Amino acid sequence: MDTSKQGILIQTVLPIFSGLLFSFLIFFQFTYTNSLSQFFLGDVKRNQWIAHFDQSMKGQNPWLRNYVAFTGLLGSVRPEIIYLEAMYDDSNTPLIGTKDYILKGTAPDCRYWSFVTYDFQNGRIEPHQQTVASSHRTTLNNLGEYEIIITDDPKKYPNKQTIIHAGKDFNIVMRIYGPKPSYYENKNSVPIGSILPLQ
Repeated sequence: MDTSKQGILIQTVLPIFSGLLFSFLIFFQFTYTNSLSQFFLGDVKRNQWIAHFDQSMKGQNPWLRNYVAFTGLLGSVRPEIIYLEAMYDDSNTPLIGTKDYILKGTAPDCRYWSFVTYDFQNGRIEPHQQTVASSHRTTLNNLGEYEIIITDDPKKYPNKQTIIHAGKDFNIVMRIYGPKPSYYENKNSVPIGSILPLQ
């Protein structure tokens, strides 16, 4: 190959490849929740929970719309959904697969709600049906409160409501469908759960 062809190769192919690689590295940061994506997406943080309010709301951060387009976590575009995600317990310690946790809180005022556990890359944990607790399956006490144990082995907690983390470090996502309108007006009024490790 003569020097002119090498020069063209270096001046065209290398910048294109570098640009594609750089673009991928930047895009990857918005495929899961981390400090960079949180900064740009403008999420609302309450205790350890990060609240993702529906991207169709007036004035929503446009970064969230792009984030949603590329991730399965926030795949719905209907203007009636609030997502809350936690990666830490109440002590701000990451949720790890070697511990069991108790998730306690008051059910939100909405048409339907659910909790789902995912691994730290927002991948599904199998068997998926055992990672879900919902308003259709979860028993509430007289005050409308839930108590759910997050564990690798539900058999350790007979007669308790459980979801699994399968021994993997995880995050947990709460989906609120059809929430009462005041949650959008006062984002701090959305009820959040407490996550504590079990001894």
